[in-house]
Amino acid sequence: MTEFAHRFAATAVAAVTVTAFFPATAMSAVRSPADARSRETVSQARETASRSRETAVNLKVTEKVRHALADAYWTQYYGPNLRKHHPGTSRKKVDGPKKVYYGKVRSAGKDVYWALGSIGVKGDPISYQDGPHVWRRSAHGAWSYRGDTGGCLDKAPKALLKLWHLRSYC
Repeated sequence: MTEFAHRFAATAVAAVTVTAFFPATAMSAVRSPADARSRETVSQARETASRSRETAVNLKVTEKVRHALADAYWTQYYGPNLRKHHPGTSRKKVDGPKKVYYGKVRSAGKDVYWALGSIGVKGDPISYQDGPHVWRRSAHGAWSYRGDTGGCLDKAPKALLKLWHLRSYC
């Protein structure tokens, strides 16, 4: 065999060995940067398509919903964290939520409900700052208090913020 044939045979054996034992490594050597950009573009397109299938719906806030939001705030935030600093404060002192935006986002056949509003506890001025506050609940679940925002509304879905004409200050 000629020297070229020996080198070619050795290279072929090495390529087969690498491909058999390390397929990801072998394929990364073959892939070009254009392939990576193409995969990234496809991934971004899929993400955009899934977001576009989300449907945001504005809903009217009822007193029942308002009361459930106040209960969630009291039990999940104010109650366990701050009652020891404010003895004698009861659930009756919860003020709000007021100026409530309420809606749902339907995605993949599931509804998730969201609310934004101001809330606090009478006699505790600090409890009124850093709003609006955010709540979330799945279709058949209880309300979950997600916290205050300080104006950065990233805790709420962008589809609802757009529907409500609200801007996030992050």
